[in-house]
Amino acid sequence: MIKKKPSPTIKILKLYALLRRILPKHPLRHEIEAELRKLEAGYKGELSFNYHLSFLPEKDYLIIFDLRLSYKTFFFQIDTLILHTNFILIAEVKNIAGEIYIDTDFNQMIRTKQEATEIFPDPILQAFKQKERLEDWLITKNQPAIPIEYRVVLTNSQSQIKNTSQNQLVMDKLIRSDRLVYEIKKLTLKYPNPVVTPKELTRIANRLMKSNVPANPDVLAQFQLSTRDIRPGVHCTQCQSLAMERVHGTWWCPTCRIKKKDAHVDALKDYALLVDTSISNKEMRYFTNLQLLFTAARVLTLTNLPSTGTTRNRRYSLEPLLKDL
Repeated sequence: MIKKKPSPTIKILKLYALLRRILPKHPLRHEIEAELRKLEAGYKGELSFNYHLSFLPEKDYLIIFDLRLSYKTFFFQIDTLILHTNFILIAEVKNIAGEIYIDTDFNQMIRTKQEATEIFPDPILQAFKQKERLEDWLITKNQPAIPIEYRVVLTNSQSQIKNTSQNQLVMDKLIRSDRLVYEIKKLTLKYPNPVVTPKELTRIANRLMKSNVPANPDVLAQFQLSTRDIRPGVHCTQCQSLAMERVHGTWWCPTCRIKKKDAHVDALKDYALLVDTSISNKEMRYFTNLQLLFTAARVLTLTNLPSTGTTRNRRYSLEPLLKDL
């Protein structure tokens, strides 16, 4: 079964790093925090949805999270793709609280919460477009034609759907997450015959995953920041300062006096997320407040990072550190 717990998006990790590195009273901090809260709400929705997915028989379904595929001149993204030998189901997951009304005439979702009204794109239309694009993608890759269904899944128990039963499209395509298993049972009745073998389904899933291109947004550009806004220093997880010092082969925080052997690894991850995925000895010294060239070289060597170039222009790849995120 191709399935794993949804991981935080790279943008969430970048925003955490950004909030660690900008000044506590930076004028954009509240805006960055608001963006992070929005993304975290979506991630929590995916995690709660994953609980309901766990009730599906493992031998019958392949599940792929956060799939982003190239389509013509742009990309399209699918929150959760559920593959069965008889059909494919696209799940557009929404974790939204408040009163929700989906206007299918003007293709908008209206959310009212605490007397405030917000307008969002129509998630049913979004999911339908994903269906069309996935159908085209499979055709262009010469993959077997499988019926594709789509549903918008509400994971927040505090959401109240205001549509009436007269809107059949909303009634058919909008579900709450705890109805997922029953919805899939309905689809197995609608599509009783397999169109591909389990082995062919696995090949399709592997092709999709191999073609996945995770988004890697530039959060500095989004908030019109530069690397000058990024504070150097080794982060202390105890007191949140950036003041850890290298003393006798370990990192020591002068503020709360804790010690950590590999605190520089988190600093290098922040550098990779916000600045560059490779680093030189000089850049390492600046970003971790190390004074000696030899000490920085020693720390980088102990971190076991691949490097390119000669001694003077050597750069160390930080890509292996990002794989652990």
